[in-house]
Amino acid sequence: MTSTTGRFDLTRWDEEVIDEAEGAKLVRVSNSKTFEDGISATSDAELLQALAQEGSAAYVGIERVRGEVDGRKGTFVFRHSASGSASGGDFRVDVVPDSATGDLSGLRGELTIVKSPEGEHTYTFDYELS
Repeated sequence: MTSTTGRFDLTRWDEEVIDEAEGAKLVRVSNSKTFEDGISATSDAELLQALAQEGSAAYVGIERVRGEVDGRKGTFVFRHSASGSASGGDFRVDVVPDSATGDLSGLRGELTIVKSPEGEHTYTFDYELS
């Protein structure tokens, strides 16, 4: 397994409330990112979020990434899945099998994201190329 790190900026965040029923608000989000360092790329994602009471939330999403991973060019797709509350949660971002193209064909891996108190996003991407 190879590890690469870096940061990204959210360059677009468009959200639409699709349901405000009691218990949780459902939101559809379209966003774009610019990755730097180990992943040098741009991406577009579609997310569905459930924003529950007491600050709890969950989301699922699909994100297409276009650019380079450690100098290898191509595209691939991340799958996002997260659920959490003040007491903890589960967060997973991984490569959709067989979604990679170009020099990234055969890419597998998982992305870990950390958001600082100041709002900066950093990542670690643990991956393999077969």
